[in-house]
Amino acid sequence: MAKVLLVEDSPTQAIEMRMLLEEGCHEVKHAMNGKLALDVLAEDVPDIVVTDLEMPEVNGLELVEVMRTDYPHIPAILVTARGSEELASQALQKGAAGYVPKSDLQSLLNNTIVDVLGVIRTDASFTKLISTLKKNVFEFEMENDAELISPLVGLLMQVVAGMELISGADMNRLGVAIEHALVNAMFRGNLQLGRSVTPAHHALIYEDASTDLIERRRSEEPYKDRKVYVHASASKDEIRIVIRDEGPGFDTDKVPRTVSADLFTTETGQGLVLMKSFADELSYNESGNEVTMVKRCHSPVLV
Repeated sequence: MAKVLLVEDSPTQAIEMRMLLEEGCHEVKHAMNGKLALDVLAEDVPDIVVTDLEMPEVNGLELVEVMRTDYPHIPAILVTARGSEELASQALQKGAAGYVPKSDLQSLLNNTIVDVLGVIRTDASFTKLISTLKKNVFEFEMENDAELISPLVGLLMQVVAGMELISGADMNRLGVAIEHALVNAMFRGNLQLGRSVTPAHHALIYEDASTDLIERRRSEEPYKDRKVYVHASASKDEIRIVIRDEGPGFDTDKVPRTVSADLFTTETGQGLVLMKSFADELSYNESGNEVTMVKRCHSPVLV
């Protein structure tokens, strides 16, 4: 269960979303617009903010910008109406941790909250020790097993949090971006599964949504022996994540140079939006089976 601040100016929509969030066992507090939401944030700290984009006084984009400065440890999820995808794209790049189209509230809202909050796992017994780290490097060689994704992300988030490299909201975005990149490497790359036969990102990681086709690919040539290689380094200057699979790769010329509204129409596009929104640098190797994400850390984060 999470403490959710719901920011929505439509009373009807607010009632619907509150009921949906409470069905997910969340504790919900409602604010009618972004200005009132900032008043609530000054008095009570939620685990996460779910906000509409189009609102009077302070809209969702302005709220996200203020939160990134004044409440960097609180992630925000945007709820987007038809025609507002471009604004949602801007908000993700300004610091939002995720987004949900209003047409998909029933199926995606609670799952997205789990995705965003689930990427951070900390162990207080290591906090003091990790804060003394100057640089940390991990090398992983992984089977094509979605059960490995969440623990890997949790470990990396614990290190990043302990070293105080980036804000809490940016850590959420980093974790979700890594999750999407790993799903792409395992299922699109190594197992060469198309979007139409691959379960959704959330289902693969949190619901063990395997299929007969996935299990068959895991046991047959040329897929079964392919691995995913992860190189992750964290220092006071930057966080660098390199993820490589052993699949045939893809045509990197087809990767959009900029984030656009068109990317919001597919799950793969959503993953790319999140990766581009997180990274100061995002690049692929020539064969298209390796992605590098770099986040520069300008100064220690005080939370």
